[in-house]
Amino acid sequence: MMRHLALIAGIVLALWSAPLRAQSNALYFVATGQRLDDTYGFLSVWRSSEGPLTLGQPISAPFRDGELVVQYFERGRLELHPAYNNAVLRGRIGAEYAAALGQSFPPPTRAAREAPNRRFFAETGYTLGPPFLAFWEAHGAIDVFGLPISEPRWEYVGGTLRQVQYFERARLEVDPRPADPANAVRISDLGRDLARLRGIDLSPVAAGTALPVDANGQPQAAPPAPAPVPTAPSAPAPAAKPPAPKPAQPAARNTGSKLIIVDLSDQWLYALDGDRIVFDAPVSTGRDGFNTPVGTFSIYAKVREQTMRGCAGNECWVVPRVPHAMYIVGGVALHGTYWHNQFGTGVRRSHGCINLPLKAAAWLYDWAPVGTPVVVRR
Repeated sequence: MMRHLALIAGIVLALWSAPLRAQSNALYFVATGQRLDDTYGFLSVWRSSEGPLTLGQPISAPFRDGELVVQYFERGRLELHPAYNNAVLRGRIGAEYAAALGQSFPPPTRAAREAPNRRFFAETGYTLGPPFLAFWEAHGAIDVFGLPISEPRWEYVGGTLRQVQYFERARLEVDPRPADPANAVRISDLGRDLARLRGIDLSPVAAGTALPVDANGQPQAAPPAPAPVPTAPSAPAPAAKPPAPKPAQPAARNTGSKLIIVDLSDQWLYALDGDRIVFDAPVSTGRDGFNTPVGTFSIYAKVREQTMRGCAGNECWVVPRVPHAMYIVGGVALHGTYWHNQFGTGVRRSHGCINLPLKAAAWLYDWAPVGTPVVVRR
């Protein structure tokens, strides 16, 4: 009798604990609305390689990309490689991001190659030294970051000028004013940037039985109901007077594979031909109260030079000789800007238009015909 009771108790305990085990083997990141599990071994790799630090949170669901199954994270990408006995490897997002932007990196100087505190990597021809070397060695070295593919350089990151260095699988950057100086080096969110450039679906997924967790994989309160997909807000009051007479917006013409993407978060514009970025430039978009509308539009009118006038929000303006205006919705246009140079810095100066440096606007005006799609995204 006691043996039967013990057997029954064991079965009940196993049934009761099964859902808990299922939850612990699948995590749901509340902040990004994505699951991470071991269907393809990604969760085990995330846990075993300082995932919260080196990869961040998942931002996409796993999906097939050619012969691979991949999943994007804030700072990287995991890939299942059938050709290598189903090994899970990190994607070369540092190299791919640099290639997408058409960046080329000069070789190191002789002084850098011979500096005693720097390591030279003959495989790529670049060096690695302070402050990035110690961080690289402490958090996975080649397995996590790959080899350096640039020397340290200065770039704008989210409107702040920072020292960065590119690696095959990542980009490291120095925070100029960290809360803790010992943590000045961090990993850039190139996984998110590359996913957005490539139009990867980052829509939240259902949690199912996965355990809700925070960015560090620690249990968190149950996730809220998925928020409705935001729609493009209505266009603000016209930021400038369009050409007179204003032409009716035609149906989008077949412009081949040309596409313009304006990223409001990064304050940057990308021109794509097919899946290749052929041009990029910093921008300054609408300030608070005159926010540039988000959505998918197309160039409906082009004016090589005009005086822009408008009144909105108790403000009026008259700006003569504005060059290379390309209207995308209402009075909102891409155009050249000569009255400031705060492009790509995070400073939003306009009344809704997308301000471009003069040379960038001229190039875009000649490249993009009427009908070219323009995606404005956050």
